[in-house]
Parts: sequence; structure tokens; C-alpha cells
Amino acid sequence: MAATQTEDYVPLKLVVNKESNKVIFAEAGKDFVDVLFSFLTFPLGTIARLVQKESNMEPVTIGCMSKLYQSVADLDKECMTKETIKEMLLQPSYSLEDYCSSLKLNIDDTQPTKYYICRDIHYCYSPYVLSTAKICGGCGIHLDPALIMDRQFCYGFVKDGATFVITDDLRVMPNSTDITSFNMLQSLGIQNTSSLKDMTVNVTKEKVLDLLKCSFISKSALTDSFLVMKPSIERSPTIVSCGIKGTDNRQISMKLVIRKSDGKIQYAEVGEYFVTFLLSFLTFPLGGVARLFKGNCSIGSIDALYGSILDLDEYKYFVTEEAKNRIVDPHLAPQFELGKHILPIRQSRSMFYLHDDDYISCDIKAYFDEITDIKPVCLTKFVQGYVKGPRTYIVTDDLVVTESSPTSVLHLINQSQTSLNDLKDKVINIGVNEGLSILKASLTSTSALTSAFGYLVTEAQER
Repeated sequence: MAATQTEDYVPLKLVVNKESNKVIFAEAGKDFVDVLFSFLTFPLGTIARLVQKESNMEPVTIGCMSKLYQSVADLDKECMTKETIKEMLLQPSYSLEDYCSSLKLNIDDTQPTKYYICRDIHYCYSPYVLSTAKICGGCGIHLDPALIMDRQFCYGFVKDGATFVITDDLRVMPNSTDITSFNMLQSLGIQNTSSLKDMTVNVTKEKVLDLLKCSFISKSALTDSFLVMKPSIERSPTIVSCGIKGTDNRQISMKLVIRKSDGKIQYAEVGEYFVTFLLSFLTFPLGGVARLFKGNCSIGSIDALYGSILDLDEYKYFVTEEAKNRIVDPHLAPQFELGKHILPIRQSRSMFYLHDDDYISCDIKAYFDEITDIKPVCLTKFVQGYVKGPRTYIVTDDLVVTESSPTSVLHLINQSQTSLNDLKDKVINIGVNEGLSILKASLTSTSALTSAFGYLVTEAQER
């Protein structure tokens, strides 16, 4: 579908194999590559919401993440520790929204984070306390109006004028004659250049949404987005372990209810700490998740995209060295920092800089030569957990979270048509490695608990 005259679009040149109708590679400049890189800045909750939207393609389900996202929408507000928690998780802010503010095609409709400052020197521990809520975390007074986040130094990710070649699985490389060399074309299955043709497509926001969907379910994302429109879904094998071990000894206890006949985990009985841990997945930026798994997420074309960014020269192709670092190693948004997190996700930057009493910035370096009156302000952390305790919650194998009750448990067992004699419970403690396994399984499997704790299947069946 051609873009209308009033609709923003970015031209993209595709080189296509006429015989197989597959994209061999694309040629792109800053506008398209910035959009592609922005996928890694989105929190998983934002991605789960976006891929359920209608576009040229049908809605896409990502592992168990879509069910987890819907659980937040369905949970009673009385379960939440604060009134704002549900909205925060359903529309999660992200730490790179300043870099994405200048994108020509930004598909994320999340409202920019608003910041408020308290100047009450009598009750607050500091004369300048910053908050993302209208209530001061120090003295509890109502804060208004919102400050303005200065974004004048944010120009996307890659340099203007740089051009790139992008393979079908979203591997981004500097534009070079190497891509059309004999060996490269042969590796891409091309025997005769006469079988190639080039075509230019206008990439709109709707097409970007198609591409986001395909990047999660296909290793031929460009072909499936622009030529096929009905991608073949790539299913990952059942996960036994993420293969990454941590040294942190923090643990969370949970009780698994396992079906002995086939080792499938029916559900888990958990407390508020595990539910907060699980819901925190929605706040993780995709690039941060890729870093946790060292670029081996087993998700569509995401691994190729992430790995290619690591390979790009930060000084030659990115607007700043920090721009690259913030894509491949992004922080949590400040308001999502938790005190008891068992996963080694990067914590936020809690220090901001106030200038002219109305503007704040994350980056003091940008102002050294222009502004002398700069005040550091500290962002208050007001989230200790997402759900209330002490309460018991039920988490199903596909990560549907509900508050526990005798009737809800009976309904769950009846729904699975499982005999009580076929059920066995097992109490376990999970730490960093098990937490990473659940995170990976939530993105790649529709049975996250069984996939993450597959090593318990044999134990349950042997007894």
C-alpha cells in the first residue's frame, strides 16, 4: 500500500531474488536504521502491546509475554501496591525515550515520562527532589507543574549520511562493495546476478509494526514484512537451562504443582515477591534482555540484529559512543528500579541535572560549554514491589497471574481435566540462573514454567 501524501514514510531499497521472491539485502540510511535499532530500546511490555495491534499482518503472540501482559490488565487494582502501578506496567516508560524522540517513524505511542520536582527544603532531605509521580516521595506533597526534558542533543542513534546494508534476518552492516562480492552473494544462495532485481518501498509506521512482528517470529524478517506478509513462525525447542549462571545468592521460594503422567507443570503457588519478579519482565528493555543472554535469545531475527550492532564501530557510525552503549546495554527506566531484583538487569541512572529551573537532562556533558548554573537532582525511588502481600498468587504454565483462592485452584484443575492422583507438588527456591531460564522461556515458549524447570520433570516422574 502506497503512503499517502500526508503520511510520513522512509524509502527503502530492496534487492530481491526474482526466482525465490526473497529479499537478499536492503540498502538504508539513518532514518530506517534508527527505527530498526529503536526496537532494542522498547520494554518487553511495550512490545507485547504493539504486536497485538492490527496492521497489514495479524496480531502476533510472543511466547508467554502476551499472557503476562494481559494478566496485569486483568489483575484487580486492589492487588497493586500503588494506584499507578498498573498504568506503569501497561504503558512502561523506557530510558532511551530521549534518543527515540526524533525518530521519523516512531511506532511507540507511550506518552513521554513526566518529571516533577519538589523544592520544599523544610521537609525533604534535599532541596531538589525529582519524582515521576505527582506526589513527592520525600514529603508527600502534591507536585505541579511537570518539568521539561531537554532533548535538543538527541539525534537518534547513527550518524546522518551513513548508509548501511541489511540482510534478510536484520543483520546491519556498513554499506560496502563487500556485500556484492562473489563470495558474499554465493553465501546468500545467488548463482547468477541476472536473477536479482531492485525495488524501492515506502516504509510507513504500519510497515514498521509489521517488521517488529516479523523480527520476533521469523529469520527472514524483511521478506516476510515487505513481500510475503504471512511469515512462517520459527518455534524454538524446549528450554532446559539458559546456560548463564550468576553469583547472587538472593532466592525466591515457590511451590510447583506438577502432573506426574507427563511432567507438565500445571501451576505454581507463589508470594508477592515472585509476582513482582515476573511482572518486572515487562519493564526490561529488549536490548538489556539480549545482553543478559549474550546475544543468544533464540528469538526470530533479534539475535542477528543485536550482534550486528555490537560489531559496528561506535566512533565511525554512531552519533556518540554512548548512543551505541545505550542500545546494547540499556538501563531500566528510573521508576522501575527494584531493591530486591534477582536478575542482573542494569539499574537506572538516578541522577539528573536541572538548569534554568524548568529543564532537566540526563547528560551533563552536553551543557558544560553553554550553561553554568546546573543543579544535580536525585530521582526518588517509590516502587518497592508491584503487588501486595502477604498474599498467595497462582501462576499458570503460560504465565497467567491471578490471586489465589480455593475456587480458582479447583477451576484450574478441572479445566485441565487432571486427576488429583496425578498431581504432585514440589517446593523449590529460584535464584539468578532459574530466573534467567524463566525470562528466556517467557519469550520463546508457551509453557514457560515447564520449559524453565524441565530438569524437575524426571524427578517428579521417578517418584
